[in-house]
Amino acid sequence: MCFKYNQSVTEYNIFKGCDLMNVAIYLRKSRADEEAEHRGEFETLSRHKTTLLKLAREQNLNVIEIKEELVSGESIEYRPKMLELLGEIKNNNYDAVLVMDIDRLGRGNMQDQGLILDTFKKSKTKIITPRKTYDLNDEFDEEYSEFEAFMARKELKLISRRMQRGKIKSIEEGKFIAQAPPYGYDIKYLNNKERVLVINEDKATVVKIIFDMYLKGDGACKISNYLNELGYKTTTGRTWYEKGIRDIIKNKVYCGYIVWNKVERKRNSSRTRGIEEQIEVKGKHEPIISEDIWNKAQNIRKKRINSPTPNNKITNPLAGIVKCGYCNHTLIAKSNTTSNGYEKYMVCTNCKNKATKLYILENKILEVLNKWLVNYRLSLKDEKDNSKPENTLEHTLTNLNKELDTLEKQKERLHDFLEQGIYDNNTFGERLKILLSRIENVREAINKTNIDIEMQKERNTVKTQIVPQLEKILSEYTEEKEPYLKNILLKSVINYAVYKKEPNQKSDDFSLILYPNIPRD
Repeated sequence: MCFKYNQSVTEYNIFKGCDLMNVAIYLRKSRADEEAEHRGEFETLSRHKTTLLKLAREQNLNVIEIKEELVSGESIEYRPKMLELLGEIKNNNYDAVLVMDIDRLGRGNMQDQGLILDTFKKSKTKIITPRKTYDLNDEFDEEYSEFEAFMARKELKLISRRMQRGKIKSIEEGKFIAQAPPYGYDIKYLNNKERVLVINEDKATVVKIIFDMYLKGDGACKISNYLNELGYKTTTGRTWYEKGIRDIIKNKVYCGYIVWNKVERKRNSSRTRGIEEQIEVKGKHEPIISEDIWNKAQNIRKKRINSPTPNNKITNPLAGIVKCGYCNHTLIAKSNTTSNGYEKYMVCTNCKNKATKLYILENKILEVLNKWLVNYRLSLKDEKDNSKPENTLEHTLTNLNKELDTLEKQKERLHDFLEQGIYDNNTFGERLKILLSRIENVREAINKTNIDIEMQKERNTVKTQIVPQLEKILSEYTEEKEPYLKNILLKSVINYAVYKKEPNQKSDDFSLILYPNIPRD
């Protein structure tokens, strides 16, 4: 065997000249792991590293890099090791990457997940977990990985509910609580606790250019093109798009304020909350622009907003759903004259992304949704065949309750020893202090475990609800005739789809990635 493991000398030894797959190991804690560590169950990264190194030995893989993500966070913006890994994957440094589970790579927003999976696919880099090897150039593996990413996002939403409560107080004090700073700022820590924004002079120059051009009458499209021509990049190193420009213009952080709870998002819509529902405070950071400039920009923006025409029925079932994979514009339906009369095509009016007949694209979307449905059923079957995660948590809870009972009895005996003169007051006080600390720690662990059990039950409930809801939506869609009602049904399960087609591709030969919503009652 060409791979040898010797932890006392180094993490791994590689012998050159062996025809092996070159792989990297990526390690990252989940919130569940962090909570397990608080309960004293294990040290996560060390255990995961041991597991993946063992897997590498068993599969005769050549480990040339181990990346440990030491910072917490879902977005890749503040995961430096992931950004580093993606760059190396683009350069074809590895044949595969080993992770404990595919959602360790990322279960944040859909753009991040799409970027990660697309990078692996384009470089033909495999993802290897103890449970399964994913080849994203294989159709089934690609769709199954998208399904798992979909479920990971839902679990993330459930976990995030618990984190919301503590944020409000910090915001009211003018602190910046988001993990990634807005463009134009960096985050600085005061006393290793308080987080404040400080101006990044280079990026602040771009923010000033944006507001200056906007006040002179230039639109978001012209501004983004101008910034791209000058070579400026977004925080993530990407080219500028109209949405990024609009987001900066709308963000009051640039004139010194922090606004929270501004937008309420529902399944198919969002609304701006009333002023009384929002939290708006003067931030502790220095503004990049004046309030006067910001207010003038808002007045211009409001004048440019076009209200939708009343009673204007949608005639395209894919309206607002499909985005261009090259320029991020939304595709629209256009009628073209063919030998058979008029035919509707889905077209990008902003770049050379090749058009496709509407019905072909629609059928492809339905095909992918039906395959997802099959994957849901398989996932539920797998969970029934395997032991449920809450069983482990229940076992942990039982042990913790037994430990608490033992500690309470020990506390009672301490008083007996004091009364019997076995312990003097000093000894009694020292032992009682230690015992009370242990009791408090166990009670905290019990509370956390109870929360974990409830969350796991909620996850399982969500998973069992997805299948019948998706079946119902797909059944109604095939029977529905009205395009606007079909559009509503599709938007209930799809956030958006990304479409790409090269000039030499024909008919149904194109790339399509769907980013789903969670079906809910």
